[in-house]
Amino acid sequence: MNFCYLKQSAKFTAFIAIFFWATAFISTKFLLKEIDPYTLGVLRYFFATIIVLIILFKRKIKFPALKDLPTFLFAGFSGYGAYVVLFNIATVYTSPATLSVINSLCPAITATFASILFNEKIKLLGWFSFLISFIGILFLTLSGGSLTINIGVIYMLIAALLLSLYNISQRYLTKKYSAFDVSMYSMLFGSLMLIFYSPSSIKNIFVISKFSLLLIIYMSIFPSIVSYFLWTKAFQLAKNTAEVTTFMFVTPVLATIMGILFLNDIPKLSTFIGGFLIILGMFIFNKTKN
Repeated sequence: MNFCYLKQSAKFTAFIAIFFWATAFISTKFLLKEIDPYTLGVLRYFFATIIVLIILFKRKIKFPALKDLPTFLFAGFSGYGAYVVLFNIATVYTSPATLSVINSLCPAITATFASILFNEKIKLLGWFSFLISFIGILFLTLSGGSLTINIGVIYMLIAALLLSLYNISQRYLTKKYSAFDVSMYSMLFGSLMLIFYSPSSIKNIFVISKFSLLLIIYMSIFPSIVSYFLWTKAFQLAKNTAEVTTFMFVTPVLATIMGILFLNDIPKLSTFIGGFLIILGMFIFNKTKN
């Protein structure tokens, strides 16, 4: 009975994290109607920085060892600083449904890096699943069968690549630090990079609408800090990794539904076909890693 409860808790916790992440796709699309991608990224993590600093101070979490600072800085760059800018730019050109589908490639990209760096084997069926997903990416990238490249898809693919490198850095850091400490310090360093990159963006707090400001604060708390904490907690409660990572396939569904309801964003046929192929490939790959 106790095991059954823990298993349900892991799934529920993972779903809540995924739900908040899905809202970030919609919130970003809405906010970019008023502010530019760089300002949005800076303001979102400006508030996140304040909250994280309070958490680190209250919990009296020790500062990382100097020898690990380069890895933490890389994690902050790849998982937050550069990722959020690329993600925001991609949102200007592409629908939330398409972006969320591409983002679901991260587990497979991470596994590919792990196979190179840590000699983790990928089964033949796993490589076949990559081929299926790659065909799906072609559907999303080539507009209407022409040779016109969807630049938003390219930006999101680079963002997914960086996020996968972030995952690899977590494997190294979590051997020395708790998952919570790693996520908090990585977010802090990434947030500071964004602020130092464009400090003038902070003054836009006084010119944007109150609703947009509240929405940015929401994104700082729930799709950022809360989601990462719940995601880590889900892994602690789960029996195996696949039980949690499978929920990444729910994100495109939630993002598509939210896009239709709040943005009247009806996906194209190519989005449905490409999205189906990508999710099918990732589902098969996830089964090979179970």
